[in-house]
Amino acid sequence: MKHFLRGLLHPSLATLFFRYYLSTLLALVLIISTVGVVIDQLYSGVDEDNARSFMRGTVQMVQRELLDQPEQDWPGTLSRLSHGFSYKMVLTDLRHLQDVDDGLRQDLQRGVMRFDQDSNLLYARVGNSQQILVFGPLNFAVPDSDSLLTDGTHAKALWWSLTGLGFGLLVFVFLRPLWNDLVEIRGTAERLAAGELTARAPRAKTWLLTPLSAGLNSMAERLEGQMNAHQALSHAVSHELRTPIARLRFGLTMLEEADNDSERAKYREGMEHDMQELDDLVNASMSYAQLDQGQIILQREHTELAEWFGDLLGLVRPLVPEGVTMTLDCPQTEAEFDRKLMYIATRNLLVNAVRFANTCIRLSISKQDGWLSVTVDDDGPGIPLAERERVFDPFHRLNNEREPHSGNYGLGLSFVRLIAGQHGGSVFVTDSPQGGARFVLNIPEHGQQEDTL
Repeated sequence: MKHFLRGLLHPSLATLFFRYYLSTLLALVLIISTVGVVIDQLYSGVDEDNARSFMRGTVQMVQRELLDQPEQDWPGTLSRLSHGFSYKMVLTDLRHLQDVDDGLRQDLQRGVMRFDQDSNLLYARVGNSQQILVFGPLNFAVPDSDSLLTDGTHAKALWWSLTGLGFGLLVFVFLRPLWNDLVEIRGTAERLAAGELTARAPRAKTWLLTPLSAGLNSMAERLEGQMNAHQALSHAVSHELRTPIARLRFGLTMLEEADNDSERAKYREGMEHDMQELDDLVNASMSYAQLDQGQIILQREHTELAEWFGDLLGLVRPLVPEGVTMTLDCPQTEAEFDRKLMYIATRNLLVNAVRFANTCIRLSISKQDGWLSVTVDDDGPGIPLAERERVFDPFHRLNNEREPHSGNYGLGLSFVRLIAGQHGGSVFVTDSPQGGARFVLNIPEHGQQEDTL
């Protein structure tokens, strides 16, 4: 049932065809039925009036012939008269008359001539008696004529005119909101093409174009976010490049003015360090851009958490200065994630804690309700509340007075946020019980996200 409802809400060729085919078919049936009722109302009585007018003289002649005779001789007189007509003429008692409605019976009782269009029979009472003359079935076929303006052609012309008008109004009613939505979507696409990345299409009023407008807006939001991120990254990279380039230019000047080989070697070594810093910055920026654009595909693997995070901690431990302890709290269980990206994210959180911790760093791993949480606590100075969102921005540093050769470009925590997003999770920072900062990385277990859709 869930998949059936999802199929109705998400259009496919089959659902679109049946939805609009059935809607159009139902509307067309209603139009034709309505037109039929209108035609019946307009032309009801026309055939009856024609029949009575056409047969009035004959009926009156037969009635006079019968009234001139005793009632017991009426059947014989009628039988004799009927030989000259192409239709039957019979006498029946009004009380024995069958297959007529009460309205026709009452009219005959009052002496009113009636024509039944269903049976093509004409009924007429003979004087004040209870005898009813029944003529027919009658055939009022119109002979060939050069004139097209007959009652039949009038009815057909009116039928098709009203049907065409009704169907045209139906198509107009269906197409107008569709056209309005298309105009809005086209206008939004033109504004986006012109560089107005904040343009958004209003919510479509038609079921057919709702996914299109939503997809266009989603694309515009991603495009705007990527452009803003690229601009911010470009500005930040340009800013970061200035320092090593300035040092290289200074090193070249000093290299030309050096008096001996020892000084030249010193400046050459500094320039090589600056070149390495430039290379590291470019590589880090390219890796960040690839991850930001989703060019890196997740390779999820089943992982035994205690063993894997224990090995990771062993790789980071040589970076921990003396006097600082690093501990691990991890359950003996498994989870599924991209090991390479998770290594980068966890290592960056630990390296960030190493730079600011005073005495202790704690790495905690937990699983709950289908989510894997990686928590890193330190007892450093913490992060001000106003900086807790900006700390994940590329090239953002809390301490702008650090040594330029520290090897940090302010991309570590940005990588953590991107990796969390790649896994469908998130990362945030808060106060640690140890007095410093607590970074929490949450990602869903494999398959959890799809099951909740």
